[in-house]
Amino acid sequence: MISPAENDEHRQLLGACAQGDRRAFERLYHSVGPRLHGVALRCVTRRALAEEVVQESFVRIWHNAARYDETLSAPLTWMINITRHLAIDLLRKRQEEPLAEQQLETLMDDAPSAFDQLNGDRDTAALNRCLETLEGMQRQSILTAYFHGLSNAELAEHLAAPLGSIKSWIRRGMERLRRCLES
Repeated sequence: MISPAENDEHRQLLGACAQGDRRAFERLYHSVGPRLHGVALRCVTRRALAEEVVQESFVRIWHNAARYDETLSAPLTWMINITRHLAIDLLRKRQEEPLAEQQLETLMDDAPSAFDQLNGDRDTAALNRCLETLEGMQRQSILTAYFHGLSNAELAEHLAAPLGSIKSWIRRGMERLRRCLES
């Protein structure tokens, strides 16, 4: 989990990047680069492609740091979304080899891009309101899986909980979110 201090540091570094501060960008790269690489590697499964995705992600982060809006998402969430969408785009463009069913499931993504999400503050406020209605483990499971890109098995290990419980918490939590957002 990201500590409030790390969130504050990332927020400040993004603000400095928006002002063209290259030192802040270097610090941001060293701080979040490994996490973004992990997200990219989970999506593309090849180190060289993951490195390509991370490089392009940081180019986008640098050029769009001024567009980051802290009221819509945590800084790391914003950067993970950029990385994840770039990884998915790269895989779609390359289509080198057929993907296994499990890989296809991880790529299924009808979510808007990170940039579209920045413009959806009303939806984000509704989602935040609905997330607050979830029970502790449902909320923690969904947020951890989404923010850190963990699979159910990885999440079970991370939370030291049975895999069946993780699946239940996510399924029930997502259903509650859906109902809440539809109302």
